[in-house]
Amino acid sequence: MEITNYSDGTVIDYPVALLYGTTEDKNAVDIQCENTSSSKSTRILKGSAFQGRFKVLAELVPGENTLLLKSGSEEKTLKIIYQQNKNPLFVRVIYQTDSSGNTEFQSQKKDDPQNFRSKLDTAMKLMQTFTAERMNDAGYGRKTFNLELDENGNVIVHVVKGKLTAQEYAQIQEEKGDIAWFDTVFNELKESYPLDKARNLVIPAYSRFIPETGKVPGHTALGGSHGQAMFGSANIFTWPDTLNDVVAAFEDSTPIDSANFQDDSVGRSCFWGVASTTMGAALHEIGHTLDLPHSNDAHDIMTRGHDRFNRAFLTREAPHAYNPNWYEFRDNEIALWGPKNAPQLTWNPFLQDTPPAERNEEKVKVLMDHQKGILTVKAEDGIQMIGCFDGERRFWCWTPDRNSKETIREISFNFSDIISQTSPNADVFMFNACDANYQQGVIGIKVHR
Repeated sequence: MEITNYSDGTVIDYPVALLYGTTEDKNAVDIQCENTSSSKSTRILKGSAFQGRFKVLAELVPGENTLLLKSGSEEKTLKIIYQQNKNPLFVRVIYQTDSSGNTEFQSQKKDDPQNFRSKLDTAMKLMQTFTAERMNDAGYGRKTFNLELDENGNVIVHVVKGKLTAQEYAQIQEEKGDIAWFDTVFNELKESYPLDKARNLVIPAYSRFIPETGKVPGHTALGGSHGQAMFGSANIFTWPDTLNDVVAAFEDSTPIDSANFQDDSVGRSCFWGVASTTMGAALHEIGHTLDLPHSNDAHDIMTRGHDRFNRAFLTREAPHAYNPNWYEFRDNEIALWGPKNAPQLTWNPFLQDTPPAERNEEKVKVLMDHQKGILTVKAEDGIQMIGCFDGERRFWCWTPDRNSKETIREISFNFSDIISQTSPNADVFMFNACDANYQQGVIGIKVHR
């Protein structure tokens, strides 16, 4: 047995590692990882194996962790050191009820235990781990966002009672649109849950599929404005209850009763399809709060790549409504942070392991010479990323050669060359540049086509 993405003594700053590797036994269909340093209920986790490849999660405790991997008669020991992240910036989770305080979410499961806290704990850790491992796979190191954890290492879920009834929120949504409802919730939360050092993911408990209309009041997928993301709860019944349940949840082909429950699965119409799409979509909305736009990369989380969130944790994909067979996907068919969003993400202050420097708008300058049509970026501490966003998709991104030791402090581009790669009807462009200390410079440019 060989672990291919970790070496002994690797240090990470988030609590759940995802291990990739190979086994000699090509017929193995599962693998077990035991954290012998842990006494948590997740001490032993089972992973996915197929044709000599495996993936398995390991929940870590602070300090050194000794992991024992077993598949059939094969065994492998690995040590990983978990040092908690020191960055004060984090992603906060808010479970918002209506004014009744009812925390119950809609569920197709009979006698559902309604354990929303553990579902959100699990989902957020998977999103954090996904980000770290897929950024690492892309060559940027294990960059990921910080989570708000309690003394036991569980994600803190803030249960907040809304000021309005579910019907009143639905009326705002119906009459004025999702953004008006989004803003209503934002205004309720902004004082108690400020966004100066946090990004808020809000899960409304009162999302309900209405069979008679096919509508889902209390559901939306929005993110970005003021650092808030929102995603409805109508499908979280399909999410894994704990890390022990991740593989089972992502292999659960139980059909969705689409006559009575929301089927947010892009036609796969099964529990795992819904779980993958909706967890991936929640991460997509968090991506917007981290200043990422939509993408034109089919597998990017910031486009429909979020439907394939499950594949990051599996070696093959379970049957679903329009494919009755197991599918062995290729490595380039797994959700990721796309090549034009990953550079932006890697320099975002929320993805660092130390406190960011106090913001200094003088450190990075983005300048436009309209007469000459030249865009110039200057940064004393070295330019690390320049991105262009045209209002819908980031089509252009520049980063220095990662193999070069040269520090680039000034660079210029023909503006026409940049916008030729954007949407043909775009007339407003936002440029964002970052330096080596995570300082940012931003400029908006309007053109007349």
